[in-house]
Amino acid sequence: MCNSNKATNIKGTFIGFIIGFIAGGTTALLLTAKTGEELRSDIKKIAKEVADKVEEKTRNVKDLTKEKYDSIVNSVISSYEKVKDLTEKEIEFIKKVIDEQKNIVK
Repeated sequence: MCNSNKATNIKGTFIGFIIGFIAGGTTALLLTAKTGEELRSDIKKIAKEVADKVEEKTRNVKDLTKEKYDSIVNSVISSYEKVKDLTEKEIEFIKKVIDEQKNIVK
């Protein structure tokens, strides 16, 4: 549950960052006296910067997701090995009891 809140906070922060970046850039561009070509050039530059930031943040989220996936897989493998060991011990015990019962019946 804590991880879910953390993911939600990261997502909210990321979205807020992007919206703030776009709003601030747009406001700055519209309030300056520039020619149409200069304005288009600046918009392209800002769009490229936003795309780069989004790509960087996406890589970070992907890395976090991979780490979480690896953690889950390791946990499942560990649990499987514990259950397997326990089952093998119980099978040996059951075999021993059956052998003892056979000896008593003879």
